[in-house]
Amino acid sequence: MIIASWNCRGAGSRSFPQKIKDIINKYYANILCIIEPRVSGSRADKVCRTLGFSHWMRVEATGFSRGIWLLWNSDTFDITYLTSSTQLLHCQVKELSCNTTSLLTIVYGETTLVGRSTLWNSLRLLASSSTYPWLVLGDFNTYLSPTDKLGGADTPWASMCHFRECIDDTGLIEARILGEKFTWERRGLKERLDWTFSNFEWIRSFPAFTVLHGLKFKSDHRVVVVNSKPVTPTPRPPRPFFY
Repeated sequence: MIIASWNCRGAGSRSFPQKIKDIINKYYANILCIIEPRVSGSRADKVCRTLGFSHWMRVEATGFSRGIWLLWNSDTFDITYLTSSTQLLHCQVKELSCNTTSLLTIVYGETTLVGRSTLWNSLRLLASSSTYPWLVLGDFNTYLSPTDKLGGADTPWASMCHFRECIDDTGLIEARILGEKFTWERRGLKERLDWTFSNFEWIRSFPAFTVLHGLKFKSDHRVVVVNSKPVTPTPRPPRPFFY
């Protein structure tokens, strides 16, 4: 299972399907999470049909903002919708090849301290009923520590405290990452806004899983790639011998 999560900041451009194909080809993702597509309704379904997946589910965008999409192929996964809100999409994922079942929550947090309080309470509620391996990832729009921001105004301490309290209360564990630490960058300001967490059951089921902060693909957010299996280096073909 390879999950790619990307805050694309708009999926309505003509070049968007090609960007998605580039992400799939580079990271071999078979589950795709799109955050902030900024399109909804029939137009959103039309875009989803161009992305190369057989199935999808969506949290509708609000006007010209927000939204969460999840796309997959039914010959590889059986994904069941469980619950959603404007800030998260929660579902059950069954990988057909190995008959494993896990939970996946895609997050797009509000940009305000008050708005995110609903997200924290929702995650606590989900954790209280979670017995399966559980993966939580997405754009939380906040930090865990002052080192998660480089440049700009002072770090909001209250926001970090609420985030940390939620992670502690839910028993989630921050995933170790590969690549650049910061996931968002603009005009010299760097921030880590995209996060990946899991519960102990997920770590026990996928002990060698990896999280990569990849390229930005013309967005100010990097693609986050979760691979449930260990990443093995691709062997280089033998160099031709010239006489």
